Amino acid sequence: MRMPRINLKDALYYVTSRGDNNEELFKDPGDYNTYTELLKKYKEQYGFKIFSYCLVPNHLHLLIELKEGTTISQVMHNLHSNYTKYFNKKHDKQGHLFQERYKLILMEKAPYLLDISAYIHLNPLALNLVKDLDSYSYSSYPAYIGKEKDQLNLKNETGEVMSYLKGKDYASFVKDFYQNKSKIVTEEINRKSILGSDEFIERAMVEAETSKPQEEKIDEVNAARNKKLISTGIFAIIILGLVSAYLYINTLQVKNNLKQEIVNKERELGVKVDREKEVLIKSLDEKNRADKVSYQVMQKRLEVERAKAEELEKKLEANKK
Repeated sequence: MRMPRINLKDALYYVTSRGDNNEELFKDPGDYNTYTELLKKYKEQYGFKIFSYCLVPNHLHLLIELKEGTTISQVMHNLHSNYTKYFNKKHDKQGHLFQERYKLILMEKAPYLLDISAYIHLNPLALNLVKDLDSYSYSSYPAYIGKEKDQLNLKNETGEVMSYLKGKDYASFVKDFYQNKSKIVTEEINRKSILGSDEFIERAMVEAETSKPQEEKIDEVNAARNKKLISTGIFAIIILGLVSAYLYINTLQVKNNLKQEIVNKERELGVKVDREKEVLIKSLDEKNRADKVSYQVMQKRLEVERAKAEELEKKLEANKK
């Protein structure tokens, strides 16, 4: 859910942003320090509070409370556009540095301030960047335990967070949170875009709708219409594809049927030719047999006639004597 213009009393913005294609946002200490200086600059310019932050090589976490009249989109646009210019110039890079739009969760301040500050500070430990949080410099955790110089002047913010602890040590609270509650909070963050009481969530939803500019509402209507048109177009393409597939399959079937019919006709013709061949051979055989018999009869007659001629010749010779 996109809520860049909501500005509720006692509300926190939990912002996370990653490098484009999960690439590194911070390559050396100079990069971390530059981002922190820009964060300080816009904190002073827009008057927002930053209760905790953590910068790791390929992403970052911010927990912000806005001043009235300021939007989170103003803050993040200025912060990230200027850091991108710095980074691209320094590292000879072009194009996007951050991955699309930052992720944003709106949450009710009182029940979530302590937990989310601890969750953010635990990131270096969860990512195995350090074995001891005290040794990680690129977060607001050192400011909470008084170990390093407070670069962002977070005295008021840390004091407000400490007031929720009621005298308990912050480092002990973070350790206890890590052991007993971090998984629950992680699951909640991954599932929801607004965290808080029912009354807070209802206020946030009303504010999101009433604060939405007319252009954005028109864009949403157009987006819904375009989505419907795209869905209709996709459906038409699917139907066309199915019809084409049917026609193709049907054509293949017709071709196969014609081939089979040709094979059958060739087989029938072959059988017919074989039969006629057999009949012709049989007829010729019978004719040959008849001719052979006739020849044999004529030969016998010739022999008889020859015998008669010889006998007549003998008689004629006898008469001459």
